Amino acid sequence: MIDIKRAERIVNLIFDEYQRAVDRNPPFNSSHEGYAVIKEEMDELWDEVKKSRSMRSKQTMMAEAIQIGAMALRFIADICMDEGP
Repeated sequence: MIDIKRAERIVNLIFDEYQRAVDRNPPFNSSHEGYAVIKEEMDELWDEVKKSRSMRSKQTMMAEAIQIGAMALRFIADICMDEGP
């Protein structure tokens, strides 16, 4: 069963990271740029995942996963959604 409170905490972490990115960086210029940013975050998560279990950090993996979620949100907002009423 889904733990709604846990999911809400995760979504809030992703949104906070999204908001920081919006405040610090201009919108993605293209789908290629957005993809590249998401891929970079995926590569950073993969670098951590590849480490031996005793060397990997759950905190680092969580931070990278949050950044992936935030950049996916940014991609949708900047590239996929039309401005409108």
